[in-house]
Amino acid sequence: MKDTPEWRDWLALSLEQQPAGTQAGSRWQPLLPVSARQLYCLRDLGRLPELAYLLRSPARRWLAKSAWHAGRLGLGWPRGDVAMAREHAEVLQGVLPEGTGASPVLIQFGSPGPFQKVVVLSVSPAGRAWVSKIAFRPGADELLAGEASWLARLGQIAEVQAYVPELALAGRLASGRQFLTMPAATVLPSRAQLGPLHRRFLEHLCRASVSEWLWDEAPLRQRLHDRFLRLSASAAAPVLNGPLEAWQRIDAELRGQLMPTCIGHGDFAPWNINRDARAITVFDWEYAQDSATPLHDFFHFHCIQRVLVRRSRLRPRGLDALLRAGRSHLQAVLPSVDQSAARVAQMFGLYLLDTLSMYVEASGGVDAGDRVVADCAECLSTLGLLWQPPADRAAGRCVDRTRWSVRRAGSGDAPLSTGPR
Repeated sequence: MKDTPEWRDWLALSLEQQPAGTQAGSRWQPLLPVSARQLYCLRDLGRLPELAYLLRSPARRWLAKSAWHAGRLGLGWPRGDVAMAREHAEVLQGVLPEGTGASPVLIQFGSPGPFQKVVVLSVSPAGRAWVSKIAFRPGADELLAGEASWLARLGQIAEVQAYVPELALAGRLASGRQFLTMPAATVLPSRAQLGPLHRRFLEHLCRASVSEWLWDEAPLRQRLHDRFLRLSASAAAPVLNGPLEAWQRIDAELRGQLMPTCIGHGDFAPWNINRDARAITVFDWEYAQDSATPLHDFFHFHCIQRVLVRRSRLRPRGLDALLRAGRSHLQAVLPSVDQSAARVAQMFGLYLLDTLSMYVEASGGVDAGDRVVADCAECLSTLGLLWQPPADRAAGRCVDRTRWSVRRAGSGDAPLSTGPR
């Protein structure tokens, strides 16, 4: 069977510098009847390892298990065995710490694109599992190097080290591709609801890293200022008109005021969290940053699921409830900072602006059909309904925002985003 182009490219780009060797190696069986994000299992493996380390979806795990059992029966479904020469296998063995006795048994390709990675699950004879992330495309090198740096740093912070995976090994292959390896965490996926364990982690992470900045000098302001300056100069897209105006408004309102910032995970979502009965493990720190608001991860946990899983809009009533919940969370985590309704709304606006600008820059351009980008723009529009009207401000009338009074327009809904991500 001829190897797939993606498999051949990975062997060439990540696992070698010289032409492929001729020594016989191993064969790998695909376990999913799809081409994107394929999962390969070492052929003739006597026992299938826990798939939840790599596959979050129960449906995909069921498909993979069915394919593995079909292969054991000689049915050969899905078709498409691929080969790995011995030289490649030796390179792959090099991403594991010495003395573990582990060897690779599962290989999963990440989402196609300039930041594509490959995740390898290795298991020792004693059953201990290791997860290695290897850059497939050069664009993933910086992300993995950043994640390795974050894991090393967080491992030195007593309040949060129990929540993050241990960094066992990190470096570059001879091809120049970056990698990192961690002991596999518990396989139980996080619940979709923000529970006490999630709140405790966010509280510890924030309190261990919080600092208060004059907004004019805050690294968060500088990051957003630079991003929107680049976007306004290079991306003339209608979808950015509202966010650019929202950025100018929020930036002007915060001038001369203090803003607390802390370490933010950047993609705090159930699919990046595992749990057991007493704790959670938070992984995938590729998008972590020093200067996030104390509510960035809180808002992201709720919003990204609504956009990517439920695919629903944030109606004004939902925004009202989210901001109230955010205010309660801020009061519990940092009781000494400004917890006014206006400040919480500003933090939500900063979260939306940070997320939208990051997505646009990471994708190399504005895609109005991207669900995350479109939803951030819609939410900023809905959030604008909460802001004090300019006429009231000019007249010196103060709007009481402590009740999150929302003025409705039309049906009260922002336009529906239907474009695929």
